[in-house]
Amino acid sequence: MRLSPESISFTVFLSAAVAIGPLSTDMYLPTFPLLAAVFGASVAEVQLTLSIFTFTIAGCQLIYGPLTDRFGRKPILISGLLAFVAASFACLFAGNIDDLILYRFIQALGVCAAIVVPRAMVRDLYQRDLAAKQLSRMGTIMGFAPAIAPVLGGYLAAFYGWQSVFVFLGCAGFLVALAVIFLIDESHMSKDKNALRPGHIFKNYQSLAKNPEFMGFAVSGGLCFGGLFAFISGSPLVLIEVFGVAADHFGYFFGMGVLGFMAGTLIGPALTARQGLIHSLKIGTRISAAGGSLMLVAALIEINHVAAVMGPMIVFSVGLGLVLPQSQAGAMAPFPEKAGLASALMGFLMMGFAAILGYVIALLYDGTQLPMVFAIALMGTLSFIVFQITVVGRQKQIP
Repeated sequence: MRLSPESISFTVFLSAAVAIGPLSTDMYLPTFPLLAAVFGASVAEVQLTLSIFTFTIAGCQLIYGPLTDRFGRKPILISGLLAFVAASFACLFAGNIDDLILYRFIQALGVCAAIVVPRAMVRDLYQRDLAAKQLSRMGTIMGFAPAIAPVLGGYLAAFYGWQSVFVFLGCAGFLVALAVIFLIDESHMSKDKNALRPGHIFKNYQSLAKNPEFMGFAVSGGLCFGGLFAFISGSPLVLIEVFGVAADHFGYFFGMGVLGFMAGTLIGPALTARQGLIHSLKIGTRISAAGGSLMLVAALIEINHVAAVMGPMIVFSVGLGLVLPQSQAGAMAPFPEKAGLASALMGFLMMGFAAILGYVIALLYDGTQLPMVFAIALMGTLSFIVFQITVVGRQKQIP
Protein backbone atom coordinates (compact mmCIF):
# COMPACT_ATOMS: atom_id res chain seq x y z
CA MET A 1 0.00 0.00 0.00
CA ARG A 2 1.30 3.43 -1.01
CA LEU A 3 0.40 6.69 0.72
CA SER A 4 -1.65 9.12 -1.38
CA PRO A 5 -0.37 12.75 -1.48
CA GLU A 6 -3.93 13.85 -0.60
CA SER A 7 -4.00 11.79 2.60
CA ILE A 8 -3.28 12.86 6.16
CA SER A 9 -0.95 9.86 6.40
CA PHE A 10 1.25 11.35 3.67
CA THR A 11 1.40 14.68 5.52
CA VAL A 12 2.35 12.84 8.71
CA PHE A 13 5.10 10.98 6.85
CA LEU A 14 6.58 14.21 5.42
CA SER A 15 6.43 15.77 8.87
CA ALA A 16 8.14 12.78 10.46
CA ALA A 17 10.92 12.86 7.86
CA VAL A 18 11.60 16.58 8.34
CA ALA A 19 11.31 16.22 12.13
CA ILE A 20 14.43 14.03 12.22
CA GLY A 21 16.42 17.26 11.74
CA PRO A 22 15.05 19.19 14.75
CA LEU A 23 15.07 16.01 16.83
CA SER A 24 18.80 15.74 16.16
CA THR A 25 19.41 19.28 17.39
CA ASP A 26 16.89 19.66 20.22
CA MET A 27 16.91 16.26 21.89
CA TYR A 28 20.45 16.41 23.20
CA LEU A 29 20.38 20.08 24.28
CA PRO A 30 19.76 19.20 27.97
CA THR A 31 22.91 17.06 27.90
CA PHE A 32 25.24 20.00 27.14
CA PRO A 33 26.43 20.45 30.76
CA LEU A 34 26.74 16.65 31.12
CA LEU A 35 28.77 16.31 27.91
CA ALA A 36 31.13 19.04 29.08
CA ALA A 37 31.69 17.14 32.34
CA VAL A 38 32.00 13.66 30.75
CA PHE A 39 34.51 14.71 28.08
CA GLY A 40 36.25 17.45 30.09
CA ALA A 41 35.30 19.91 27.35
CA SER A 42 34.62 23.65 27.34
CA VAL A 43 31.25 25.23 26.59
CA ALA A 44 32.52 26.29 23.14
CA GLU A 45 33.72 22.73 22.36
CA VAL A 46 30.36 21.20 23.29
CA GLN A 47 28.58 23.92 21.28
CA LEU A 48 30.76 22.89 18.33
CA THR A 49 28.90 19.55 18.17
CA LEU A 50 25.82 21.61 17.30
CA SER A 51 27.51 24.23 15.12
CA ILE A 52 29.35 21.62 13.01
CA PHE A 53 26.08 19.75 12.60
CA THR A 54 24.33 22.92 11.44
CA PHE A 55 27.14 24.15 9.16
CA THR A 56 27.27 20.72 7.49
CA ILE A 57 23.53 20.70 6.85
CA ALA A 58 23.76 24.22 5.43
CA GLY A 59 26.50 23.33 2.95
CA CYS A 60 25.27 19.87 2.01
CA GLN A 61 21.86 21.17 0.99
CA LEU A 62 23.55 22.78 -2.02
CA ILE A 63 24.70 19.29 -3.05
CA TYR A 64 21.49 17.42 -2.25
CA GLY A 65 19.42 19.81 -4.37
CA PRO A 66 21.07 18.83 -7.69
CA LEU A 67 21.25 15.17 -6.61
CA THR A 68 17.48 14.99 -6.08
CA ASP A 69 16.79 16.78 -9.36
CA ARG A 70 19.02 14.26 -11.16
CA PHE A 71 18.19 10.94 -9.46
CA GLY A 72 14.81 11.61 -7.89
CA ARG A 73 13.64 12.22 -4.35
CA LYS A 74 13.23 8.68 -3.03
CA PRO A 75 16.70 7.10 -3.50
CA ILE A 76 18.45 10.17 -2.12
CA LEU A 77 16.19 10.27 0.93
CA ILE A 78 16.71 6.58 1.68
CA SER A 79 20.51 6.86 1.35
CA GLY A 80 20.66 9.91 3.60
CA LEU A 81 18.49 8.36 6.30
CA LEU A 82 20.58 5.18 6.43
CA ALA A 83 23.78 7.23 6.76
CA PHE A 84 22.13 9.14 9.60
CA VAL A 85 21.19 5.91 11.36
CA ALA A 86 24.75 4.55 11.14
CA ALA A 87 26.24 7.80 12.50
CA SER A 88 23.71 7.98 15.34
CA PHE A 89 24.78 4.58 16.64
CA ALA A 90 28.45 5.49 16.12
CA CYS A 91 27.98 8.37 18.60
CA LEU A 92 27.63 5.75 21.35
CA PHE A 93 31.30 4.91 21.00
CA ALA A 94 32.66 8.47 21.12
CA GLY A 95 35.68 8.46 23.44
CA ASN A 96 36.19 12.21 23.49
CA ILE A 97 34.56 15.42 22.29
CA ASP A 98 36.46 15.28 18.96
CA ASP A 99 34.95 11.86 18.20
CA LEU A 100 31.47 13.18 18.95
CA ILE A 101 32.03 16.18 16.68
CA LEU A 102 33.08 13.81 13.87
CA TYR A 103 30.04 11.55 14.28
CA ARG A 104 27.75 14.59 14.44
CA PHE A 105 29.28 15.73 11.15
CA ILE A 106 28.40 12.37 9.54
CA GLN A 107 24.93 12.52 11.11
CA ALA A 108 24.40 15.88 9.43
CA LEU A 109 25.53 14.53 6.05
CA GLY A 110 22.72 12.01 6.25
CA VAL A 111 19.90 13.96 7.86
CA CYS A 112 20.34 16.79 5.37
CA ALA A 113 18.44 14.64 2.85
CA ALA A 114 15.44 14.56 5.19
CA ILE A 115 15.44 18.36 5.25
CA VAL A 116 15.78 19.02 1.51
CA VAL A 117 13.76 16.19 -0.03
CA PRO A 118 10.35 16.58 1.69
CA ARG A 119 10.23 20.30 0.79
CA ALA A 120 11.03 19.46 -2.83
CA MET A 121 8.32 16.78 -2.80
CA VAL A 122 5.79 19.38 -1.64
CA ARG A 123 6.75 21.58 -4.60
CA ASP A 124 6.48 18.58 -6.93
CA LEU A 125 2.95 17.81 -5.81
CA TYR A 126 1.26 21.14 -4.94
CA GLN A 127 0.87 24.68 -6.32
CA ARG A 128 1.98 27.74 -4.28
CA ASP A 129 -0.97 28.34 -1.93
CA LEU A 130 -1.60 24.61 -1.51
CA ALA A 131 2.12 24.14 -0.90
CA ALA A 132 2.00 26.81 1.83
CA LYS A 133 -0.99 25.06 3.37
CA GLN A 134 0.79 21.69 3.28
CA LEU A 135 3.99 23.16 4.74
CA SER A 136 1.95 24.78 7.52
CA ARG A 137 0.28 21.45 8.29
CA MET A 138 3.69 19.81 8.34
CA GLY A 139 4.95 22.56 10.66
CA THR A 140 2.09 21.95 13.07
CA ILE A 141 2.64 18.18 13.19
CA MET A 142 6.42 18.51 13.10
CA GLY A 143 6.22 20.98 15.97
CA PHE A 144 5.56 18.12 18.36
CA ALA A 145 9.13 16.93 17.78
CA PRO A 146 10.98 19.97 19.21
CA ALA A 147 8.23 20.34 21.84
CA ILE A 148 8.85 16.92 23.34
CA ALA A 149 12.47 16.35 22.24
CA PRO A 150 14.25 18.25 25.04
CA VAL A 151 11.88 16.79 27.66
CA LEU A 152 12.44 13.25 26.39
CA GLY A 153 16.16 13.85 25.94
CA GLY A 154 16.49 15.21 29.46
CA TYR A 155 14.79 12.20 31.01
CA LEU A 156 16.63 9.68 28.81
CA ALA A 157 19.97 11.23 29.75
CA ALA A 158 19.04 11.36 33.44
CA PHE A 159 17.96 7.72 33.66
CA TYR A 160 19.98 5.95 30.93
CA GLY A 161 22.92 8.25 30.13
CA TRP A 162 23.59 10.63 27.26
CA GLN A 163 24.14 7.73 24.83
CA SER A 164 20.46 6.77 25.03
CA VAL A 165 19.56 9.96 23.16
CA PHE A 166 21.49 8.79 20.12
CA VAL A 167 19.99 5.28 20.34
CA PHE A 168 16.56 6.91 20.10
CA LEU A 169 17.62 9.04 17.11
CA GLY A 170 19.03 6.02 15.28
CA CYS A 171 15.83 4.03 15.78
CA ALA A 172 13.64 6.96 14.67
CA GLY A 173 15.69 7.43 11.50
CA PHE A 174 15.46 3.72 10.70
CA LEU A 175 11.65 3.71 11.02
CA VAL A 176 11.34 6.70 8.67
CA ALA A 177 13.67 4.98 6.16
CA LEU A 178 11.43 1.90 6.21
CA ALA A 179 8.40 4.09 5.52
CA VAL A 180 10.13 5.66 2.50
CA ILE A 181 11.08 2.25 1.11
CA PHE A 182 7.67 0.59 1.44
CA LEU A 183 5.05 3.36 1.49
CA ILE A 184 6.22 6.30 -0.65
CA ASP A 185 6.22 6.74 -4.44
CA GLU A 186 8.72 8.86 -6.35
CA SER A 187 7.34 12.40 -6.84
CA HIS A 188 9.90 13.73 -9.35
CA MET A 189 9.27 12.04 -12.67
CA SER A 190 11.11 14.37 -15.12
CA LYS A 191 14.69 13.97 -13.95
CA ASP A 192 17.24 16.51 -15.15
CA LYS A 193 20.19 14.67 -16.74
CA ASN A 194 22.27 17.85 -16.64
CA ALA A 195 21.57 18.57 -12.98
CA LEU A 196 25.03 17.45 -11.77
CA ARG A 197 27.10 19.25 -14.38
CA PRO A 198 29.15 21.90 -12.46
CA GLY A 199 28.41 24.62 -14.99
CA HIS A 200 24.71 23.78 -14.94
CA ILE A 201 24.62 23.79 -11.13
CA PHE A 202 26.40 27.13 -10.93
CA LYS A 203 24.13 28.68 -13.54
CA ASN A 204 20.98 27.46 -11.78
CA TYR A 205 22.08 28.67 -8.35
CA GLN A 206 23.16 31.96 -9.89
CA SER A 207 19.74 32.43 -11.49
CA LEU A 208 18.06 31.78 -8.14
CA ALA A 209 20.38 34.14 -6.28
CA LYS A 210 19.69 36.88 -8.82
CA ASN A 211 15.92 36.43 -8.59
CA PRO A 212 14.63 39.17 -6.26
CA GLU A 213 11.40 37.29 -5.51
CA PHE A 214 13.26 34.15 -4.44
CA MET A 215 15.83 36.03 -2.38
CA GLY A 216 13.21 38.20 -0.68
CA PHE A 217 11.28 35.20 0.56
CA ALA A 218 14.37 33.10 1.32
CA VAL A 219 16.40 35.71 3.20
CA SER A 220 13.49 37.01 5.29
CA GLY A 221 12.55 33.42 6.21
CA GLY A 222 16.19 32.52 6.87
CA LEU A 223 16.73 35.48 9.19
CA CYS A 224 13.62 34.65 11.19
CA PHE A 225 14.77 31.02 11.49
CA GLY A 226 18.14 32.32 12.63
CA GLY A 227 16.39 33.93 15.58
CA LEU A 228 14.93 30.58 16.53
CA PHE A 229 18.33 28.94 16.32
CA ALA A 230 19.84 31.64 18.51
CA PHE A 231 17.36 30.46 21.14
CA ILE A 232 18.06 26.77 20.44
CA SER A 233 21.82 27.19 20.86
CA GLY A 234 21.73 29.69 23.73
CA SER A 235 18.82 28.46 25.83
CA PRO A 236 20.57 25.48 27.50
CA LEU A 237 23.13 27.88 28.98
CA VAL A 238 20.71 30.73 29.71
CA LEU A 239 17.89 28.68 31.22
CA ILE A 240 19.99 26.09 33.07
CA GLU A 241 23.03 28.12 34.15
CA VAL A 242 21.71 31.71 34.31
CA PHE A 243 18.18 31.10 35.61
CA GLY A 244 18.79 27.78 37.41
CA VAL A 245 16.27 25.63 35.53
CA ALA A 246 16.84 21.92 36.24
CA ALA A 247 18.21 20.04 33.22
CA ASP A 248 15.32 17.55 33.24
CA HIS A 249 12.84 20.47 33.35
CA PHE A 250 14.54 22.41 30.55
CA GLY A 251 12.35 20.77 27.90
CA TYR A 252 9.15 22.14 29.43
CA PHE A 253 10.37 25.71 29.03
CA PHE A 254 11.78 25.00 25.58
CA GLY A 255 8.42 23.50 24.58
CA MET A 256 6.64 26.79 25.32
CA GLY A 257 8.35 28.38 22.35
CA VAL A 258 7.50 25.38 20.19
CA LEU A 259 3.82 25.69 21.10
CA GLY A 260 3.98 29.30 19.93
CA PHE A 261 5.41 28.11 16.61
CA MET A 262 2.66 25.52 16.26
CA ALA A 263 0.04 28.21 16.93
CA GLY A 264 1.52 30.26 14.10
CA THR A 265 1.40 27.32 11.70
CA LEU A 266 -2.28 26.80 12.56
CA ILE A 267 -3.13 30.46 11.97
CA GLY A 268 -1.11 30.68 8.73
CA PRO A 269 -3.27 28.62 6.34
CA ALA A 270 -6.50 30.38 7.32
CA LEU A 271 -4.89 33.81 7.07
CA THR A 272 -3.33 32.97 3.70
CA ALA A 273 -6.65 31.64 2.36
CA ARG A 274 -8.42 34.87 3.36
CA GLN A 275 -5.84 37.55 2.62
CA GLY A 276 -3.02 35.91 0.69
CA LEU A 277 0.49 34.68 1.33
CA ILE A 278 2.12 38.13 1.31
CA HIS A 279 -0.21 39.45 3.99
CA SER A 280 0.51 36.43 6.22
CA LEU A 281 4.22 37.14 5.93
CA LYS A 282 3.74 40.83 6.72
CA ILE A 283 2.00 39.95 9.96
CA GLY A 284 4.44 37.13 10.82
CA THR A 285 7.59 39.24 10.41
CA ARG A 286 6.06 42.04 12.49
CA ILE A 287 5.16 39.64 15.31
CA SER A 288 8.67 38.13 15.37
CA ALA A 289 10.30 41.57 15.37
CA ALA A 290 8.05 42.63 18.25
CA GLY A 291 8.80 39.50 20.29
CA GLY A 292 12.55 39.81 19.82
CA SER A 293 12.54 43.53 20.65
CA LEU A 294 10.50 42.96 23.81
CA MET A 295 12.97 40.30 24.96
CA LEU A 296 15.92 42.65 24.41
CA VAL A 297 14.27 45.53 26.28
CA ALA A 298 13.56 43.23 29.25
CA ALA A 299 17.23 42.18 29.35
CA LEU A 300 18.52 45.76 29.05
CA ILE A 301 16.40 46.97 31.97
CA GLU A 302 17.61 43.91 33.92
CA ILE A 303 14.41 41.96 34.35
CA ASN A 304 16.36 38.81 35.19
CA HIS A 305 13.62 36.22 35.26
CA VAL A 306 12.95 33.23 33.03
CA ALA A 307 9.53 34.70 32.13
CA ALA A 308 11.26 37.75 30.61
CA VAL A 309 12.83 35.40 28.07
CA MET A 310 10.09 32.83 27.55
CA GLY A 311 7.15 35.25 27.23
CA PRO A 312 8.70 37.23 24.33
CA MET A 313 10.06 33.98 22.83
CA ILE A 314 6.53 32.61 22.57
CA VAL A 315 5.52 35.79 20.71
CA PHE A 316 8.55 35.49 18.41
CA SER A 317 7.71 31.85 17.72
CA VAL A 318 4.10 32.62 16.74
CA GLY A 319 5.52 34.97 14.10
CA LEU A 320 8.00 32.32 12.96
CA GLY A 321 5.15 29.82 12.55
CA LEU A 322 3.53 32.28 10.15
CA VAL A 323 6.76 33.17 8.35
CA LEU A 324 8.53 29.87 7.75
CA PRO A 325 5.96 27.82 5.74
CA GLN A 326 4.79 30.82 3.73
CA SER A 327 8.31 31.99 2.89
CA GLN A 328 9.33 28.48 1.80
CA ALA A 329 6.29 28.17 -0.47
CA GLY A 330 6.79 31.66 -1.88
CA ALA A 331 10.48 31.06 -2.62
CA MET A 332 9.97 27.73 -4.41
CA ALA A 333 6.75 28.49 -6.29
CA PRO A 334 8.30 30.07 -9.43
CA PHE A 335 10.72 27.16 -9.98
CA PRO A 336 8.87 23.85 -10.50
CA GLU A 337 11.58 22.58 -12.84
CA LYS A 338 14.31 22.96 -10.20
CA ALA A 339 12.45 22.56 -6.93
CA GLY A 340 15.34 20.60 -5.45
CA LEU A 341 17.79 23.43 -6.06
CA ALA A 342 15.37 26.07 -4.78
CA SER A 343 14.70 24.04 -1.62
CA ALA A 344 18.43 23.49 -1.15
CA LEU A 345 19.46 27.13 -1.56
CA MET A 346 16.76 28.33 0.81
CA GLY A 347 17.80 25.69 3.32
CA PHE A 348 21.44 26.74 2.93
CA LEU A 349 20.56 30.34 3.75
CA MET A 350 18.43 29.32 6.74
CA MET A 351 20.95 26.93 8.24
CA GLY A 352 23.86 29.23 7.39
CA PHE A 353 22.37 32.04 9.47
CA ALA A 354 21.62 29.51 12.21
CA ALA A 355 25.09 27.96 12.31
CA ILE A 356 26.91 31.29 12.44
CA LEU A 357 24.65 32.60 15.19
CA GLY A 358 24.96 29.44 17.26
CA TYR A 359 28.76 29.55 17.29
CA VAL A 360 28.96 33.31 17.86
CA ILE A 361 26.58 33.09 20.84
CA ALA A 362 28.75 30.37 22.40
CA LEU A 363 31.87 32.53 21.94
CA LEU A 364 30.22 35.65 23.35
CA TYR A 365 28.47 33.91 26.24
CA ASP A 366 29.24 36.00 29.32
CA GLY A 367 27.11 34.35 31.98
CA THR A 368 24.05 36.45 31.08
CA GLN A 369 21.15 36.19 28.62
CA LEU A 370 22.19 39.31 26.70
CA PRO A 371 24.12 37.76 23.75
CA MET A 372 21.24 35.38 23.02
CA VAL A 373 18.43 37.92 23.32
CA PHE A 374 20.31 40.51 21.26
CA ALA A 375 20.72 37.96 18.44
CA ILE A 376 17.01 37.03 18.55
CA ALA A 377 15.94 40.68 18.45
CA LEU A 378 18.34 41.44 15.60
CA MET A 379 17.17 38.51 13.47
CA GLY A 380 13.47 39.30 14.00
CA THR A 381 13.95 42.95 13.12
CA LEU A 382 16.11 42.23 10.06
CA SER A 383 13.56 39.67 8.82
CA PHE A 384 10.84 42.34 8.95
CA ILE A 385 13.03 44.97 7.23
CA VAL A 386 14.24 42.64 4.46
CA PHE A 387 10.70 41.46 3.68
CA GLN A 388 9.37 45.01 3.54
CA ILE A 389 12.17 46.18 1.23
CA THR A 390 12.26 43.19 -1.11
CA VAL A 391 8.87 41.49 -1.44
CA VAL A 392 6.49 44.25 -0.29
CA GLY A 393 8.51 47.05 -1.89
CA ARG A 394 8.81 45.16 -5.17
CA GLN A 395 5.05 44.53 -5.26
CA LYS A 396 4.40 48.25 -4.97
CA GLN A 397 6.72 48.93 -7.91
CA ILE A 398 4.95 46.45 -10.21
CA PRO A 399 2.15 48.22 -12.12
